[in-house]
Amino acid sequence: MRLPESWHVVPTEVPSEIEGWARSTAEALVSEAPAGDRPEAMTADVTDVLSEQLADVAKAVVDTRIGGLQTAVLVRHPELGAVDAMVTVGAQQDLGLDAFAAQLAAIVENSEEHDFAFAGRVDGTSDAGAVTGLHSMISHFGELGIEGTAVLEERVVLGVFPAGCPDMVEVTAIARSVGTFDDMPQEMMDLLAGLAVELEAS
Repeated sequence: MRLPESWHVVPTEVPSEIEGWARSTAEALVSEAPAGDRPEAMTADVTDVLSEQLADVAKAVVDTRIGGLQTAVLVRHPELGAVDAMVTVGAQQDLGLDAFAAQLAAIVENSEEHDFAFAGRVDGTSDAGAVTGLHSMISHFGELGIEGTAVLEERVVLGVFPAGCPDMVEVTAIARSVGTFDDMPQEMMDLLAGLAVELEAS
């Protein structure tokens, strides 16, 4: 996948290299960002915070134990020390468009893990094939330490179905907060413009 500016590939193949990658990437991004009136001590703090967030993303991907996942993070303003979003790309064998759509609908209907505040289907096309998926807002209660208050997570899951192939490519994007994107489903569809799928004879 060809990534636009501000997206950065996360190396997860060798877990022992994650901390070093996170630190060097954070240092490079912060050093290249406009410093403004930030004192030098604050720059060091921002680097530490961003490094920790980058490492957390990489470790979370490794902990899924799903082989072959490709991961990238969006860091628009390194000087703020925040990862804006993450996206993972992986292949699934023998899963068609209708079956995938039904699978997503069942998750929304029956999930005990997530409390969906909103869930809507996404359909479209890309250079790599037909696309269907789910745009959702998931409520996480108790994270602010205030009873009855929830943090909303915005997420988009897309399935890409290359013509003439029984398999699919799953793209999952999670935003740092609601409002990170003006139109997250469309921006993720735009991201698919850089996705190329090569089919191999079995």
